[in-house]
Parts: sequence; structure tokens; C-alpha cells
Amino acid sequence: MTRQNRVTSQKWQGRAQNATRQRNNHRSDDILESALRLFSEQGYTAVSIKDIAKAGGVNSALIYYYFASKEHLFVEALKYSARAAVVDQQHSKKLRNDPVAEINFWFDANIRMSMPLGQMLRLMLDYRATRKRSASIERLIMDFYEAETSLLRAAINRGIKGGLFQQVDTVKTSLFVSTHLDGLMVAASIRPNYDLAAGFLQMRKILFAWLSYGRHAERRKSGVRTKLRFVA
Repeated sequence: MTRQNRVTSQKWQGRAQNATRQRNNHRSDDILESALRLFSEQGYTAVSIKDIAKAGGVNSALIYYYFASKEHLFVEALKYSARAAVVDQQHSKKLRNDPVAEINFWFDANIRMSMPLGQMLRLMLDYRATRKRSASIERLIMDFYEAETSLLRAAINRGIKGGLFQQVDTVKTSLFVSTHLDGLMVAASIRPNYDLAAGFLQMRKILFAWLSYGRHAERRKSGVRTKLRFVA
């Protein structure tokens, strides 16, 4: 990075930090919601600050009061959608004594939050389609998926220790489920009349089959040992 680029980056970060400190009210949230909707529907490059201002019923100067630039607004919109998506999932931690209920809650939360999750996924796909990379966005994406998979991974681990599930690789299993949930979101975006809730429920059935929930507990009681079988 050249000295000029470093200075420009530092100025942008300084403006972004100042703008972030100025937010904490409903007006900035309204702007974020308008930006999130337009970015997810039309793509980052196609949307201007004027478009967002018009959609939110505000002037462009107010947007620049809260956000240093369009890129800053995009990053904050992505953060906003990520917070909305995981806040419901975090409540599953209250069910730690019941791994099955926790996994059911995790899937139900994804169904309930399908709209912000879908918006966030479209934003991330749009970001990946551009050549420009942002360290803050890269970290945000990594943190989101780690938070998502860690909840599921921990619940499966507790189920294995409690004798409810058979032994599996919890890291690969949680990644498999998370990846396929993204696929379901994409399918809902491009396939007419696709039943996203039914797709989520089918994915849950596949997961419990893979974990041999129910059958594993019966085999443990009877002392029967079986080989691990993968459910595609």
C-alpha cells in the first residue's frame, strides 16, 4: 500500500469511526434498512446514495452525517443484517440442557429470520462478485458463520456426550448444514414458488438421521454396534 493510499484509508476509517459514534437512534436504523433492501434487491454497484435517500425519505446530507461513504454504509448494512439474523439464534443457549430442543430452536430461528438472512446472503454474494475487498467485511463474514456453526456444533457435541447422538465429526457436520442452508436461501431466491420452510425442515430431518437420533439411544441400551453411514 502506498503512503497516499494509507493516508486515504486512515482518513476513511477516522470518518467512519466518527460517524459510528454519532449513530444510536432510529433514523440511522431506518437508513440502514432502506440501504439493506436496495443493496439486496439491486446490488451494491447499482445503488447510489441518492437512491437510498429517496427510499428512506431523507436527504443525502443526512446519510453522510451518519455514514462516511457508500462503502461504509454497505459495511454497516451488512453488520445490521448479521445482528438481526443471529440475535434470535442466541436464545437457543437457554436450551443447553436439551440438545435436541436446541437444534430444533436453531432451525426454527433460521426459518423465522429467513428474510434478513436472505438479504445478508445476497449482499455477501454481491460483495464477492466485485474485485474490491474490505478487511472489515471479510472479518464480519467469518465471524457470522463461526457464530452460526458454533451454536450447532456445541449442541451436537452435547448430544453425543449425553448418548443421544452417534459419534460424528461435529465440525464437518455443522459446516455441511450451514453450507446447505445457504443453498436453500439461494434456491428460494431463484426458483418460483420454492417452499423455503419445507426445505429447512427437510434439512433438519437429514441432520437427525445422520446423527441417528432415537435409534442410537436404542442401540446403546441393547449393546448393538453399527457402522457409521452417511446420509446424503
